[in-house]
Amino acid sequence: MYTCLVTEAQEAVVTAVFGPLVRVQLGEENLVVPFRRRLLWHEDTQDRRLVVGDRVKVLRERGGAVVAEVLPRRTTLMRKSPGEERPRVIAANVDQAVVVLAAKLPEPNPRLLDRLLVACHHAGIRPIVCVNKVDQGLELVEPWIGDYQDAGYEIFLTSARTARGMGNLKRALAGRTTLFCGPSGVGKSALLNAIHPGYRLQEGSISDATGKGRHTTTTAQLLPLPGGGFVVDTPGVKEFGLWDLKPEELSSCFPELQTLAAQCAFANCSHDREPDCQVRRAVEDGKVSSRRYASYLKLRGELAAGLYRS
Repeated sequence: MYTCLVTEAQEAVVTAVFGPLVRVQLGEENLVVPFRRRLLWHEDTQDRRLVVGDRVKVLRERGGAVVAEVLPRRTTLMRKSPGEERPRVIAANVDQAVVVLAAKLPEPNPRLLDRLLVACHHAGIRPIVCVNKVDQGLELVEPWIGDYQDAGYEIFLTSARTARGMGNLKRALAGRTTLFCGPSGVGKSALLNAIHPGYRLQEGSISDATGKGRHTTTTAQLLPLPGGGFVVDTPGVKEFGLWDLKPEELSSCFPELQTLAAQCAFANCSHDREPDCQVRRAVEDGKVSSRRYASYLKLRGELAAGLYRS
């Protein structure tokens, strides 16, 4: 019976999840279908819930279609589930992620940016930094955005309102599956609408009382790009807990530290107090950003203390 199931099933991609139903793209068709309570998973995963980007097998039955199998995930972006000691998968099979922050409102948070970038590196997903709403001015990001350029990140300065930088951003997305993430109100949906007006995504606003963004995207969804590729629109995040990351792995998630870490005198160097630490020496010599180094030490301390499950 299993051989028959595989033979008759058709491969599809999950584009949205609605409780017991999922929307899938199966060839040229977009279908909303249920999934079996006992899905056949082809890999061991802690979070056995379907997410956007999952490649699945859809079985057409007499009463309709149903998702029967979940194929192995090529990449998995996950976070600590807020308030719980378990992981939450955000999206699967993503090639790259555009981490969006606003130039001014809501106030940019480089520490949250660092967490998102670390999560991308740990997942094997190429991160891109996007500063949106640059028409508001760049005074708040100018003191530290160069740290990311020096670390080797591709940085886009954009304005969905004025279309500044949108051409370069569109070209970076072509033919790839790209996840857009960041705090509420930074303009993720506005950027996607500027990339393709046909999406008609609801755009958020900023609270006058708090200066923070209001949620508009409530569930992640995968959208096809004209000309090839996909984008994933995700709800805004206020915090981002790392999961399944060991303290000793963290330096590999900071590109500017990775090569230096391999040159330290001790293989298990924490880059904090050990002698002959090449990372600390580079910071002291001004070759590595002291702000990024402080961010690394803070994250490593939290991981070592078990504040983020590993």
